[in-house]
Amino acid sequence: MKLGARLCAAGAVIALGGCAAEPDAGPVGGPVPGAPLEIEAIRAMSVGVLGGDPYQEFDGVVRPFLLPDGRLVVPNSGGYDIRVFNEGGEFLEALGGRGEGPGEFMYLSAAWPRGDTVEAFDSRLRRVTRFLPDGSTEVVPIASGEYPDLGLGAGPLGRGWVLGGVVFAGHGQRDRISVHHFDRNGGHLGELVSVGGIVRYSAGNFGGPEPLSPRSVVVTDGTYLYFGDTLESVIRRTSAPGIADGEIAWEPTESPAVRDALDRVIDQAVSEAPADEASATRARHEAAPVPDELSVFWDFLVDPEGFVWIQPYDPLAHAFALGGRYVGGVGSGGAWSVIALDGQRAGSIAVADGLELTQITPTAVVGIRRDELGVESVHVHGIRRN
Repeated sequence: MKLGARLCAAGAVIALGGCAAEPDAGPVGGPVPGAPLEIEAIRAMSVGVLGGDPYQEFDGVVRPFLLPDGRLVVPNSGGYDIRVFNEGGEFLEALGGRGEGPGEFMYLSAAWPRGDTVEAFDSRLRRVTRFLPDGSTEVVPIASGEYPDLGLGAGPLGRGWVLGGVVFAGHGQRDRISVHHFDRNGGHLGELVSVGGIVRYSAGNFGGPEPLSPRSVVVTDGTYLYFGDTLESVIRRTSAPGIADGEIAWEPTESPAVRDALDRVIDQAVSEAPADEASATRARHEAAPVPDELSVFWDFLVDPEGFVWIQPYDPLAHAFALGGRYVGGVGSGGAWSVIALDGQRAGSIAVADGLELTQITPTAVVGIRRDELGVESVHVHGIRRN
C-alpha cells in the first residue's frame, strides 16, 4: 500500500499516574478556525441518571451518538435494544429486542448514524440492521467468505460498511485484526487494512493481554477509514481496498521508562485487588514480559469540522492490568491533542475525568460515565470552538 504524503504536527503528550497531560502549545500561526477550544462543563443532556426508570437503566452501552435532529441514541447491548431519547433526555422508543427476527439482535456489537437512519451490527447473526426514518427496518446479511469471523463493526464507509475480526491470536505475539469493506447489499469488496491487536501471555492458570499491551484503533467518518497502532504516532486513512489517502503524524513528548511504568501499574493493580488475591495478582503481572516500548496514544476520534482528537497514553488509566478500562473507549479524561486533517497542530482540549468520549459533532460531544459500581450513564456536552 503506497502511502500518501506524510503530514506532521506536534501533539500527543504522555502522562503517568495522576499527573495531567500537559496541553499542547498553541498552533503555529495563530488559532485554527473551527478548532475546539472547550467542552462545556454543564451537561446539555444526561440519561441513565434517574433511578427506577427501566428505560434509563443501561447494561453494556455501546458508543452512543446524536442524530442530526438532536435525538440521542443509546445502543444497549445487555438489553438487546437501541434506546432513543429526545433533546430533553425523555425516552422516545426502543428499537430492536432479543431474537433473530427482523430488527432483533443476538449480539449488538455496534451501532452508528447514517443521516437520520440508525444502523446496527449483530456479530453473532452477521448482519446489519437499518432502522429507517419512516419506522421500517431493513436487514442486510453479510456475505460469508475467506475473511475472519466478524466481531468488529467500525461503521459506514461510502454506501457500505467497515467490519472486521481477529484472524490470529496466540501467546507471545500480537493478534492480527483484518478489517474489510462490504457493500450496501452485504457483498465483500475486499480487505481494507490488517492491523495489530493486543499482545497475549500466560502465567499459571491466567491467559490474557500483557499489562501494558498496545492495540490498534479504527474509526470511520463515512468517507474514510482512519486507523492507527498505539505504538506509533501516526494515523493513516483509506477509502477503499488498496487505496491510501494519506496520513497524519505528530511528535509525542518523551515517554516514561517502561520498567517504571510497569512497576507502578503492578502496584496499582495489587492495591485494587482483594486482600486475599494481592499476592497472586502481583505474581501474575510480574510474570508478564516487559515490553520494549509504551503506547504513545490510546484512542482518537474524528471531528467533522476537520480535526482529529488524540488521547495520550496513560499507563495508570489504560493498562490492561487495571482492567483495560473498558477497552474500545476509555474514560480517563485529561488533555487530548487536536490536529487538523491537513496536519496543522490546533492545540488541545480538556476532557473531564471519567468521561469516555464516543462522538464529536460540530456543536457537542457525547460520552459515557461509569460509577464505582459500573452503573452507566450517557452525557452530552456542548463545544465552544474558535
